[in-house]
Amino acid sequence: MAGLRILPEIVPLSLATVQLPASHPAASLGRTVPVYGFCIRHPDGAILVDTGVGMGNAFIDEAYAPETEALEIALRPAGVALDDVVMVINSHLHFDHCGQNPTFFGSETSFVAQAAELRTVRADPLYTDHAWAIAPTSQQRVVDGDELVADGVRLLATPGHTAGHQSVVVEADGRRLVIGAQVVWHAAEYSQGVAAPANVDPVPELQAAAVASIERIKALKPEVVYFSHCDALSLNPES
Repeated sequence: MAGLRILPEIVPLSLATVQLPASHPAASLGRTVPVYGFCIRHPDGAILVDTGVGMGNAFIDEAYAPETEALEIALRPAGVALDDVVMVINSHLHFDHCGQNPTFFGSETSFVAQAAELRTVRADPLYTDHAWAIAPTSQQRVVDGDELVADGVRLLATPGHTAGHQSVVVEADGRRLVIGAQVVWHAAEYSQGVAAPANVDPVPELQAAAVASIERIKALKPEVVYFSHCDALSLNPES
């Protein structure tokens, strides 16, 4: 891959809102939570990072009362049609990040996920909605760690929230943006470099991995970091 000369635009997509159950570890921070995906307007075709919440799962509808925006509509502000999407990168495979994956099943769109994340999905029937999470084998692109997936677009393994969580780095012309997804629940956790109970289970290995993942992103000195459940964090004082 030759690299890009112009930094692709990243368009945040408002894909859903969910109502957290009182038992959710992040409920004390607010019960109504936005769910964002992101569209990278890449010259080789649009790349989506996460697809939000799906429709028709009775348990999820009851527990989280999602208000979902269809991808076709959510993509309109980006000037992107469904047929323009060449790749879906799932930061992880919880229901609110992979729910509209089936929109592209049976197409030429590839689905990129970490091997560790797919192993977790297959081992735990309650981890997610498997019909949303698992793409047809012919469309799966399974990675193990960091990987360049398109000119100027690379995956960064950022475990913590889940064992197979990944972030996306977009860079060109000396500039760098990061889609951190759910590496943190709230931007304050990123600024403070902490693994908050709202986002990371109280397991020492995951807590340590989460802090290391935050530091990996910080070390890149990105202009902006985008998150799944809160507004982007601008790191450039001149931006």
